[in-house]
Amino acid sequence: MRLRKRFYLVFVAILVLSLVLTSCDSIDISEDSSQVTIENEKPSAGGTLTMGSVEPKELNPLTVNSKSFLDASRLMFEPLAEYDGTLKLVPVIAQQWSFDQGTSKFTINLKNDLYWSDGGKITSSDVVFSLDTIKTSETSAFKDKLEHVYSYKAESENTITIVFDQAYANALDILTIPIIPEHVLKLNPNAVPPVSGPYKISNYEKLKQMELVPNDKWIRLGSVEANGTKPYIERISIQFINDLDAFSTAFQAKELDVLHTQSYDWEKYSELKDVKTYKYTSLYYDFIGFNYNNSIFQDKAVRKAMLTAINRRGIIDKYLLGNAVLTDVPVHPDSWLYDGKAANSSSSKVNATNLLEQAGFEDANNDKILERKYDDLLQTLKFTLLTNSENEFRVKAAEEIKKNLEEVGFSVDLKIVTFEEMKTAIATKQFDAVLTGYNLSPNQDLSFAFHSSQIVGGGNFMSYSNLDMDNNLYQAYISTNDNTRKEMYAKIQETFREEVPCISLFFRDSAVVVRDKVKGEISPDATNPYRGIQGWFISKDKR
Repeated sequence: MRLRKRFYLVFVAILVLSLVLTSCDSIDISEDSSQVTIENEKPSAGGTLTMGSVEPKELNPLTVNSKSFLDASRLMFEPLAEYDGTLKLVPVIAQQWSFDQGTSKFTINLKNDLYWSDGGKITSSDVVFSLDTIKTSETSAFKDKLEHVYSYKAESENTITIVFDQAYANALDILTIPIIPEHVLKLNPNAVPPVSGPYKISNYEKLKQMELVPNDKWIRLGSVEANGTKPYIERISIQFINDLDAFSTAFQAKELDVLHTQSYDWEKYSELKDVKTYKYTSLYYDFIGFNYNNSIFQDKAVRKAMLTAINRRGIIDKYLLGNAVLTDVPVHPDSWLYDGKAANSSSSKVNATNLLEQAGFEDANNDKILERKYDDLLQTLKFTLLTNSENEFRVKAAEEIKKNLEEVGFSVDLKIVTFEEMKTAIATKQFDAVLTGYNLSPNQDLSFAFHSSQIVGGGNFMSYSNLDMDNNLYQAYISTNDNTRKEMYAKIQETFREEVPCISLFFRDSAVVVRDKVKGEISPDATNPYRGIQGWFISKDKR
């Protein structure tokens, strides 16, 4: 009876503890196991967040080409529209936009009653001034967005028209340009400008830092759709660091509270006890590109056999610590245009060998390299794989790829060169296959790399040509209808899986790393590392 009673009391104690554990947001158990602290802090205003940036020559985001400053400028300058987490354009300053039916004239209507942080109204004149600034700048990161613009004009205070050389989907990318204030920067390009974003500039010390505070005229305040709430963090200190390699050192030395890192070894920061890592899938797409002037790559069976033989998942796990998303297609896995089909994560020497045998390859002379008669010529599965020496990951991955392919009858000669030498080899088409990557645009156009019109003078360095691919890429390019674009991208992805124009490897993960004093919903994505920063807050006990 006593035993039964003792068992009952133990059971009740365990039940109570389990209810506590499952009902709390966070549990901190100290070394003294009898003390259990429950953490459930509500957001509140206050505190300082310190981040780093390369110092720009001027505080105009349209005339610089520094990624770290452009990231920081998202806190200050809003665009007409932005890409959301699915890479779909959503309105910000603009209310709506459309091509005039049957023409290349593009009309943009702005939202009413939007203001700069100094009280000046945001109008179409600011949009025209922004476009003029890009047009005359030699250093703007947004220069290519005006490539097909014929003219533009402010039709009224809230309406702008832009005439392109043709109506096409990528034209909408012009909406993502940050808009700057004409009434200040036209008079003084070096002025500290008023802004439209969640934070405004309160102090600027050249060569040292810039301080930001919440902007009470932020254009999204009160907008339910944009989750518009006044930022909780009361001060952001942007420290100017002009040595890119010093960002990591400064973070590890606790001089920064947040670090946006795209290095594949960013998991090293997780070893720091006071740090949390928030990863996201970037737009950086790694692949093996073929030179189709080499006859062995013209056979789809060879390309499929290579894809089947390479242990892509193993490369991700071994050399990227699992921080990449395997893909069969160059369409971002979070994109609204992705067809949702799971990537083939398996590799098989047997299946690869069968594909090659069915294509007529055999090892007739027992040298472990397969060959076949092709148009009265002896075709041998032998080629050179090129990659650049500065990228440690690529060198290791190339060695693994060589090993995988030689196990099924290929002979692969690795050629490790400098990045500049690799670029020259690609530009002159002096290569067999190359392990490289694209930092793809959020507009998701793929015609630059896979349409046959781009073989001469364009980005199709592989010399790939396929009529179905050409047609689908063209239809996707010219269509401004979402349903049509989605249909075309489904066909493009189907062709990729069937034809294997190149060997898709993965989209790399990147990360935003923050001190654990920073709380809230931290949700970076491929186009905005500081997405939702207005909801971040600093823990009260660490302000």
